[in-house]
Amino acid sequence: MNRRKENIPWLLVRGYLCASLFLFHGTSASDEGSLRSKISQDYINFFSKERLSRMGIGFLAMGLMAHTTIDANTQDWYQGEIRNSKTNRLAKTAKWFGEGKYVLPISLLASGAYYLNVDSAIGHWGLNSARAYAVGLPAMWAMQNITGASRPGESSKNAKWQPFRDTNGVSGHAFVGAVPFLTLSRMSNNRWIKYAGFAASMLTAWSRVNDDAHYPSQAILGWYMAYESVGSVFDTNNRAKQVSITPVLGKDIYGIYIGTRWYPLRTAGFLTRF
Repeated sequence: MNRRKENIPWLLVRGYLCASLFLFHGTSASDEGSLRSKISQDYINFFSKERLSRMGIGFLAMGLMAHTTIDANTQDWYQGEIRNSKTNRLAKTAKWFGEGKYVLPISLLASGAYYLNVDSAIGHWGLNSARAYAVGLPAMWAMQNITGASRPGESSKNAKWQPFRDTNGVSGHAFVGAVPFLTLSRMSNNRWIKYAGFAASMLTAWSRVNDDAHYPSQAILGWYMAYESVGSVFDTNNRAKQVSITPVLGKDIYGIYIGTRWYPLRTAGFLTRF
């Protein structure tokens, strides 16, 4: 069943939320530059040759699943052998994290804490999550249409791709639900939080398979696009940390020191005197 008409209002809401990232948070007093410049770099990272190559391999692999019996057989096996009342209760909770109409506004509100206190962990989490949505959602929406696959039980074609005939080839819930936890995982220096966040990022994708709302390949693609979106954001963050600008004031000298840092902890720089 084609859900385009019923998705139009929600598409408008999501478009507004993404646009607000560019307009409302357009500038920042941070040394790392404006949010617009960060998001521009996020897009450059997301569409880099290396990342596109990885995503191409991922879509090829999931396409093979969709166009063979693997997807349908796995779905049938799970529904018949694994799904029960306990998994349904857990899936109901996990699905909530994929509800963009709640989670996207939460990330935007949390990002506001960053502008009140640049050291706020909640602010950094919200801003990083919102940037991941900004860079990944348009690509995810595009691939939903390009793959054009249907949900379980909606088409005799099962999970096979039918470009522009439907919008379920990539799970939107899996994408939205993965971003907050992947962001938390990338931000934390505690390995247990890292592992827990990474594992939790897969729960919404799993819930869509449990609820018979998506085939495994569709849920995996949603999660994977979130993974690459978050990676693009942290590539930008790490790049920003590699360059530092420090004022130098002394008895006989004053100016600006511009330095750079690269792996493994090597530094170089120069001093501009006035």
